[in-house]
Amino acid sequence: MKAKVRVRLILLTMTMLAIGFPLLFLTAPPIPRYLGPEGIAASFVENLTSANFEEARKLVTPESIETMHLFETLVGSQSDELKNEPTHFTMSRSKMNPTQDSLFIEGKLFFSNKHKLIRHIELLLVNREGRWLVDCQDNNIF
Repeated sequence: MKAKVRVRLILLTMTMLAIGFPLLFLTAPPIPRYLGPEGIAASFVENLTSANFEEARKLVTPESIETMHLFETLVGSQSDELKNEPTHFTMSRSKMNPTQDSLFIEGKLFFSNKHKLIRHIELLLVNREGRWLVDCQDNNIF
């Protein structure tokens, strides 16, 4: 191959890479936001406050499903500001028990756009068959 042809092939390859990689990243599926027990806790609280009860039920222990009706009633009776405004849950502290089968999480629930504190929340997560689930039998979340 002549030198001019090699240079053109190299430039063509570099151009394709320069265009292809950004397109690849734009079309790739998003990385899941919630990973691990802290993510499960955040997802549970945010689904609960936005009245997405079906998704919240998927994140609780089987024993806690009965108490979800109470939470539905509480969120349903809360002000429209809480139901309609986006919220954000931030963890303040987490502590795992020595056997590593449960995790206690303390956090704060904020309005996302106002950074106004709504309330402090304490959650207990348990590891069931390799999956972290929220245990809300004590009705102490809200």
